[in-house]
Amino acid sequence: MRAIAAVMIVAASLAGCSPGDTRKIESAAATAVEPSAVMRETFSKCAWGEVKGATVSVWSFACGADAGNVRLAADDALPGFVIESTDPAAPGRRTAIQIFAKAPDAPIDAILDAVRAASPGPQTAACGFMPAPGVDHAGKPRFIFSPVGEARAAYELAITGDQIPEPPCGPMGPSEAGDRVFEVIAPDKVAFIEFGSEIQIFDASTLTVTEAAH
Repeated sequence: MRAIAAVMIVAASLAGCSPGDTRKIESAAATAVEPSAVMRETFSKCAWGEVKGATVSVWSFACGADAGNVRLAADDALPGFVIESTDPAAPGRRTAIQIFAKAPDAPIDAILDAVRAASPGPQTAACGFMPAPGVDHAGKPRFIFSPVGEARAAYELAITGDQIPEPPCGPMGPSEAGDRVFEVIAPDKVAFIEFGSEIQIFDASTLTVTEAAH
């Protein structure tokens, strides 16, 4: 039941999104990559496999009709990956991972203009990158897209009030709805990862740049 409940939460959040190009999940038979015990238990009715895009791949579960009709699909138009639901009660899709390009020797701030364009919000122009708590699976720092300077002080004051403020930096910035971070996954690539507030069907630690991208 936990697997179905977790997937149904994801499916419900996808309603109202528009369709797009996708690629199919690959079989897990030819690799030793395995999901964590928690993921395996949560998505016990779902199939585990590698999802490949043009330049990156990631491992994820794909869940059928008895577990929410939810899967991760590559969308090279982003580029990145989306979680899509074919559940008739809540069809739709949302961005799970989006890749931003930069020069190999450039800092993460080099993608700020692209992120601001992709994440419109009331204070997006005053948002920048800040270190996120913790590190990624390889011990490298993570970043959040958040208000900085005076905008940061105003946002921190707003979240102490009685009403939840509108996300100041748009859909890639801070939100009460869950966690989202940016990770440098290659010298020339930064990944935005939407973790949400529930366990996700994909394992972000398996996000890999493919040979075709080299």
